[in-house]
Order: sequence, then C-alpha cells, then structure tokens
Amino acid sequence: MGLRRIYIDFIQRSVEATIGEFRGGRMLELGNQRISRSEGIRERTGKAYYTNLGMTHTAIDFNGKDGALPLDLSQPIDRPEWIGYFDIITNCGTTEHVEPLEAQYTCFANLHRWLKPGGIAIHVVPAIEELEASGRWQNHCNVYYSKAFFQELARLNGYEVIESTVIRHLRSVCLRKIGDPPFNEDREKFLENLTLRTGGIVYFGINDPQRRHPRNILTVLRRKWFGS
Repeated sequence: MGLRRIYIDFIQRSVEATIGEFRGGRMLELGNQRISRSEGIRERTGKAYYTNLGMTHTAIDFNGKDGALPLDLSQPIDRPEWIGYFDIITNCGTTEHVEPLEAQYTCFANLHRWLKPGGIAIHVVPAIEELEASGRWQNHCNVYYSKAFFQELARLNGYEVIESTVIRHLRSVCLRKIGDPPFNEDREKFLENLTLRTGGIVYFGINDPQRRHPRNILTVLRRKWFGS
C-alpha cells in the first residue's frame, strides 16, 4: 500500500472541515500504508506520520507489517473495545481488495461499528466511472466503487457526505457519522452500486489462506501506488 501527498492532503482537508485537528484523536488506518521518499515527507509509514501528529494510531493489514494488526476485513472482527472508538478511519486503497464481493458488506459493517458518532470515514478507492471512461486502475482490483455507492451508504447508515470527488482517478470521499444507527441490514441494497470485475489483485489471506502473490504482481502494485 502507499500514501501519496495528494491523498494525505485530502485527509488533512477532511479533518480540518470536520473534527478540526489530529492531535489527541484515535485513528484506524486500513492497510500498512507506506510513504515513498519521492513524496517529500520524512516519515516512511502512515503509522509514523499520524503518530507524529499526535494521534493514537491503529492499523489493520492481514500481512501484519509495519505495526499493523493481522486481521482479515472480509470476516466479522470481534473487538468490543473498538465499538464507537475511532475518530477517524482511513481507507486508502484497501477495501477494493476484500473479496468475495459479498464480504464488502461485512467489511463496511465492521468499520461502521468502530467509528464513533461524529467521527469521519475517509475512502480513497478505485472509481468505476474512471475505469469505464479511461481504463484507469484496470486489473488493480476486482471491486470498483461508484459515486452512487457512497451516497447510498450515507443515506442508509446515517452519514453526512462532507466531500465526494475524484483525485487522480480515485473516488475520494469523506463521510461523517451522524448519531449511532445500526448498520443497514439490506445486503442486496448495499451491493447494488458496487461493480465486480476480474483479473485484479486479491491480497493473500482474503479468501484463500494458501494464496501468495508472485513477485511481478507486487511490482505492479508498487508502480501503481508509487509511480516508480
């Protein structure tokens, strides 16, 4: 995974528009996010960057690297101490690799439980509109998100859409949780604005414990995120 400055700036802007500042907050970051030296940022990981801003930082990645907890987002995760705990949840290029498609519901239900009322969820993910218009992010993943997906996610689960835009062909969304409603139980409705493709990257551990990435797939992933 990789964080570019332009996405870090979007996260910063979202925080300033909602909860005000990072210091003293609790952040959950999906993926063991890494920062390339070319971004001109001192820290090499999202954990280091946001910890230095004064956040209590937690990361989830099945690989367990860079201090991330080795948890599988495709499964219900029983962490009662996390219910309504996090001020900020960031999803920069992670959930699109959660499979099978039906597991997207489980993944987003996990996030909903963990986000506190008044907290924000920030998603930066491949957009189906961009894939269909220009082929961007083709074969990066198998699940693509639409503007309508996040509008319905907000409407059905008590979120306010703070911003929804496209940044370098990625749908970039900030949602603020209003109140504390349970996650909507209509799985079919949740899935209808997601688009499934084939040929993309599925992370080791998501749906086959024996599957591992060949070296060339990891190289493609690094190039897509770091541009190198």
